[in-house]
Amino acid sequence: MDNKKRSIFIWDIQWCYDELKLLLVKLELSSIDKVYFVWDLINKWPKSWKVLKLIYKNRKQFYSVLWNHEVNFLRWLDSGLYDWDISWFKKLKEKLEENPEVLDYLRTLPLYIEKKHFILLHWGLIPGKDIDDHSIDEITRIRELDGKAWYDYYKWEKKVIYGHWAVEWLRLRENTIWLDTWCVYGKALTAYILETWEIIQQQALDVYVNVYK
Repeated sequence: MDNKKRSIFIWDIQWCYDELKLLLVKLELSSIDKVYFVWDLINKWPKSWKVLKLIYKNRKQFYSVLWNHEVNFLRWLDSGLYDWDISWFKKLKEKLEENPEVLDYLRTLPLYIEKKHFILLHWGLIPGKDIDDHSIDEITRIRELDGKAWYDYYKWEKKVIYGHWAVEWLRLRENTIWLDTWCVYGKALTAYILETWEIIQQQALDVYVNVYK
């Protein structure tokens, strides 16, 4: 294997822990590779805990920002208020109470990661607004501005790697990258290698959410 460092991005894990493990094997990670997770680490039970534990265990090599599911969970944890079914929230809370170091890690995830050649964030940026001036809801939920996708306004040279819009499927633009391939819906889990433009996939082992009914 080439010993050059790779920046690897993996999209929308949700609770596809088994597929994630298989994809990591396919990637044949070296100790100098960096793995970045694009889009939700947690959703449903019980695999969310396994995903979170795996990333925490490898946190010197694995990186993530806060996604909307993690934001929702932490807000519920602090307020007890949430509109949807929270049964899996309660189970994850029990595990995190037993492992407070993982909860501390989750709370300290940044809103974005900026490197020389890319910015990783959950969703989008408002044109003309400094990235540090975005609120947590803007950076994790914004999709459209005046009826157009946010990335239609994005003019910076630095690539933005983002998530949060499952209907997008594959969208590689000059300065924005989105590669969710619906693993949770029975399709595939996708990794993208920034330096070589390679795409590596792992087929879903099951249809976890059936959107074809």
